Amino acid sequence: MEVRELTIMVGTDQIDAMTRFYGDTLELERMARFRDPVFAAAGGFIRLLDHSEISGPTQEPERMQINLFVDDVSSEFSRVISTDPEIRVHREPERESWGGEVATLLDPDGNFVQLLELVE
Repeated sequence: MEVRELTIMVGTDQIDAMTRFYGDTLELERMARFRDPVFAAAGGFIRLLDHSEISGPTQEPERMQINLFVDDVSSEFSRVISTDPEIRVHREPERESWGGEVATLLDPDGNFVQLLELVE
């Protein structure tokens, strides 16, 4: 199999709040060529889908986690928190046993969005 593109689709009933979170708060680049809000992330895409069969927050936020690998988790975490004081934090930045650092945020639907920093 040769995969030409990777897109994670995230269904929601609050498209405006989710668009602000991924675009304004996380500062991911919005791709203008798509009708739906689509954001670039490391060669792949996060596509937000206003879905009529979805309502309310996610019931199992651990099921699907969006991992965003960054150079400095603590700095990005501080920037995001200062950008949006209403942001929900599931886990503050913490050093893992494998040496990297992880912080977990919740998007407006309650999905896990993790900031990860790898060990060099």
